[in-house]
Amino acid sequence: MDKIAWITDSMAFFPPGEAEKLGVHVVPTVIIINGESYREYTDLSIEQLDQKMRESSSVIPTTSQPSFGELVELYEHLQAEGYDYAYAVHITSGLSGTYASSVAAADAVGFKLYAIDSYTGAANQQNMLRLSIEMAQAGKQPEEVMQVLEQFKHHSHFYLIIGNMETMRRSGRVSSSQFLLANMLNIKPIVKFDEVGKLVPFKKVRSIKKAFQEMSSEIASKIEQFGLYNQTLYIGHTLARSSAEQLRDLLQTKLPQISIEITQFGPSILTHAGSETVGVYWFDDLTVNR
Repeated sequence: MDKIAWITDSMAFFPPGEAEKLGVHVVPTVIIINGESYREYTDLSIEQLDQKMRESSSVIPTTSQPSFGELVELYEHLQAEGYDYAYAVHITSGLSGTYASSVAAADAVGFKLYAIDSYTGAANQQNMLRLSIEMAQAGKQPEEVMQVLEQFKHHSHFYLIIGNMETMRRSGRVSSSQFLLANMLNIKPIVKFDEVGKLVPFKKVRSIKKAFQEMSSEIASKIEQFGLYNQTLYIGHTLARSSAEQLRDLLQTKLPQISIEITQFGPSILTHAGSETVGVYWFDDLTVNR
């Protein structure tokens, strides 16, 4: 039987200990603060980053894809340990170059890798990896596993309500005048991943209440049209548990038959979208031959 490894990056946002339990290797996204680098989760938690940002307005974090050297070391290690090949499910290339770097690192080492640009992230990314594990353990061949993963990447949905415009102003993603106007009008931007995993505007609404209403109506419409894989919807947040619970309750009234799980994003989302960001993500209802 083939010896198989599983790989992802930290933007899958596995709960503590879960990746280790599954035997998944996680390569960390890098958070850069005033020239100093921190590996997501390994060196810096979301709470620690939030504290640094609150303590000083001069803290302007940015992110960088996992180190190419670290990826090379991982594939050299897997090769030395006698693994026949690995599956890698990475954050959408619309946000990061991790997928391309991972493929290049495996190629440099001469290690066989079945990698996919997920076009998504967070729990969707996790679930694609879990599906690959399940199918491989059931004896499915790599070509069949990858075919199913390709199907899933084209049937994923991901919406985000940007929580903190101040974070975006600090980083230069919005101008000071845009920031002031958004604050005056209490504007809450909603963005989504498009069909190729790029983040694009969805709507701008005034107040978080209206943002929740707009997003919940959109989600209910999509699920009514395309169904819901495993009848499970995911809500992620950056240190905004109460907001996530409010959105969950609203969605549950529209979709009482489904299960809704709340998870927390990592430092990389806090870096770009700020605290109080809330996202919803899921897959269409797909039939998988396990």
